[in-house]
Amino acid sequence: MSSTRTLLQNQITEFDVSYNELSCWQQVDSETQAENEHQSLWYRHVGKALGVLLYNAGYSPEAQRRCLDFFKKVVAPNLGVFQEASEDPKLSWKSFMTDDGTPLELSWDWGTNDSKPTIRYSIEPIGLRAGTKLDPRNLLAGPVFQDDLNRNLPDMRLESFHYLKDFFDGQKEKETSDNKLSILSRCFHFARDFFVSLLGEGQFLEALKDHDSSIFYAFDLTEADTTAKVYFFPKYRAESMGKSNLEVILEGIKGAPYCTADNLPALSIFSDFSNNAASKELEYEMLAIDLIDPFQSRFKVYFRSRETSFDSLSRIITLGDRIKHTNMQQGLKDLRCLWNAIFGVNEPSSHPLEENNHRTAGMLYNVEFRIGDQYPVAKVYLPVRHYSASDESVINGLDEYLKSHQRSSHMTAYSRAMVKLFGPESLRSQTGIHTYIGCTIRPNGALRLEFLLVIPARRDPCPALARLRRCNARSSNFAGRGFRL
Repeated sequence: MSSTRTLLQNQITEFDVSYNELSCWQQVDSETQAENEHQSLWYRHVGKALGVLLYNAGYSPEAQRRCLDFFKKVVAPNLGVFQEASEDPKLSWKSFMTDDGTPLELSWDWGTNDSKPTIRYSIEPIGLRAGTKLDPRNLLAGPVFQDDLNRNLPDMRLESFHYLKDFFDGQKEKETSDNKLSILSRCFHFARDFFVSLLGEGQFLEALKDHDSSIFYAFDLTEADTTAKVYFFPKYRAESMGKSNLEVILEGIKGAPYCTADNLPALSIFSDFSNNAASKELEYEMLAIDLIDPFQSRFKVYFRSRETSFDSLSRIITLGDRIKHTNMQQGLKDLRCLWNAIFGVNEPSSHPLEENNHRTAGMLYNVEFRIGDQYPVAKVYLPVRHYSASDESVINGLDEYLKSHQRSSHMTAYSRAMVKLFGPESLRSQTGIHTYIGCTIRPNGALRLEFLLVIPARRDPCPALARLRRCNARSSNFAGRGFRL
């Protein structure tokens, strides 16, 4: 642990004299005028963090500018009210994307075999009136955002999107209940205000134990391109039709464009697992697809298990031994090493982690497959937010694991980015910056790892960058260009 702490602390000196990190972010900020204060603050808030990650992951300046320009022009205007810029905190829509309601989650994908990292992020499009009487369920932002995407990512394939959007919206079933939903929405808005005033926002949301999010998007950023994904929630159709979330998800996949009973063998394996008695307690959350050629796009089914033992993880990530390849056991062995390192445990594999009753506690999984795939691939998201001692301990554990597998060449860059964004004291004293570690066992037994991050919702997400602000005041190079943090 001490060696990794030194690694974090060593970044501070280097941080004090580093300016290149945010030069692309500043260039985009100066060249593009924001439409309103909220867009500007989201870009200065999350866009700044995105810029730091892109730089430290080794993206070229051209790629950094392209990704940041897309974020400022297309994404930032659709993230809703920036809470600290609102006179009424109740106008800030609480997204299911993160536990604190922030509608965006950043991701650093470590790849495999010490490959170059990839940066991703996921969002919930939110309107400025979301959660008010004018838009109680945040249904106005999605179509606007999709139109913006159509203009800026013209190569997207949308056949499956249009089918699944209509399907999960409920189509005719939704139309017959529109009046009822309108009345219920108004009643809910009134009741929500009453109980928030009585209990406070936090206690009210915890008591509610659910969410009103209906669609997410995600973006994979490469040197040359941006690829979009979309996530649908089954619960509204399930409620209106008296079906389970799983039934709705399976029905949606089977009816998607180009899908037939003969070209979804991987779905049959997953369906067999999910309908088994041993899987009856799983909670199905959402279905995602890539907005690319439907024959290359993945169906990704997300579900949660409240069981937190490693034995339970092993059963689920192999779909009850239905996913078999010669290197699976080596992959599970490596995953156990990572598990012990990040959770700070060395218990028998049958022992659960410490009990936690939060809505997003337990293990999150997805199972993915393409049309024609013989077998699905399973991924587990280890919820380090709920079960690790601190964000620093998560970095410590990852460093320990990567060094033992000769994959640590990008660890210094990652640690540097974390210190510059949050400061060593914040990393040491709290949890919640790292939300999940996504883990997939590849056919060769190697783990593919992905860190998911949330940027706490405040005006300056980078307390450590205060040093850079002071340095800028003394730097004629940046002062002359009006560099602001």
